[in-house]
Amino acid sequence: MVLCVLHGMGWFWIGLLVVCVSEALIEAACHCHTAAACAVFPSTPCSQVGDPDRCQEGWFGSYCQKQNIALRRSSSQSSTLGDRTDFFEAALGVDGIATTSVTSTPRTCAHTQQETNPTWTVNLNTSVPEKIQHIRLYIRDILCSDGWFSEDCDKQCRCLNSNDVCDKITGRCSSGCFPGNHGTDCQTACPDGSYGINCASPCGNCPSGVRCSKINGTCPGGCASGWMRDHTMLCQQRCPDGSYGINCASQCGNCLNNGICEKTNGRCPGGCAAGWQSDTTCLQACPDGSYGINCSSECGNCLDGVSCDKISGTCPKGCAAGWINDGTCLQQECSNWGIPVAAVLGVLLICALTGATLYIRRLLKELESMKTKVRDEHYVTLDERTRTTVAESTYEHIGNATPYYNTVSHVQDETG
Repeated sequence: MVLCVLHGMGWFWIGLLVVCVSEALIEAACHCHTAAACAVFPSTPCSQVGDPDRCQEGWFGSYCQKQNIALRRSSSQSSTLGDRTDFFEAALGVDGIATTSVTSTPRTCAHTQQETNPTWTVNLNTSVPEKIQHIRLYIRDILCSDGWFSEDCDKQCRCLNSNDVCDKITGRCSSGCFPGNHGTDCQTACPDGSYGINCASPCGNCPSGVRCSKINGTCPGGCASGWMRDHTMLCQQRCPDGSYGINCASQCGNCLNNGICEKTNGRCPGGCAAGWQSDTTCLQACPDGSYGINCSSECGNCLDGVSCDKISGTCPKGCAAGWINDGTCLQQECSNWGIPVAAVLGVLLICALTGATLYIRRLLKELESMKTKVRDEHYVTLDERTRTTVAESTYEHIGNATPYYNTVSHVQDETG
């Protein structure tokens, strides 16, 4: 025989703890669970009011003459709550335990999922169906209000769809969990760093130690340094160029070559532009008296003691007296020294010319002397012993017409 338990109206769960199908016996037989009890049977009942059950398994009543023919018979059901066959399978409806708490341990209740027409079926497998006298169903005694679940009905459903009524035993939602929750019963919050449906979305850039909302991913108190909210109000957009810091509220300083500062702390990666000190943000101008890259150059001598331009080093009003206006006023004028320098140069020039003249004259004299000496070597000097008064007189009175020879060759001709 097959016994079907049906309920055809509305939403309903079948919770069966025990199905008891009893049949009458024609001839009484002792089914007490001890030999001593059977020794006095049937004059004395096996079980008495207030005493423990002394019947064999599957039998009940004072004389143990009623039998549960559904015990451990083959059974099935249209679905199983939470697909937990170890918790709510159909066989638990014919386990012989009459406990009515669906959350009892060990589990003893067969339970379908939420259905319009749930069914539970048991095969009695008897050849004498006419002997069946009673059918008894034990229904669970817990039924939470909509939106609540658990044995004590103290847990609230967290379903994605507000119209979805969670399972009153497990808290499971057919539509999924509400954003920020996950797990079979949707009672577990998303891990840190994630949010949304099924905790599938990563959080934006919140300040250190701050957790984003597990529901919508927003950062309480604003974004981390270098980030700002995008159109979704999440901290997933970098600061625009030229700004940095918390909520991108600070402006970058004066970076070298118009560079972009770091969006977290405002630091210039390549250093500061000319005219600005190399602090962390390049927002402080060079001190008076200095200029240029890293303020490493000193100003020149500006008129009226005015500080030079901190970028180029030029003097706004020109140079102080005695300094050349070459842009930086660092070169001293030489006009006060003009006359002395010119006089010295003049004297040096005169000395140089005089010395050169004297030197040239000396060279000329030496040259003339050398020429004279050469001519003298071609003359012959008469020895004093060869002189004669007649000869000398002769030489002295020679006229211009008479040739005069004094070379060695001519003298030899005359004497020899």
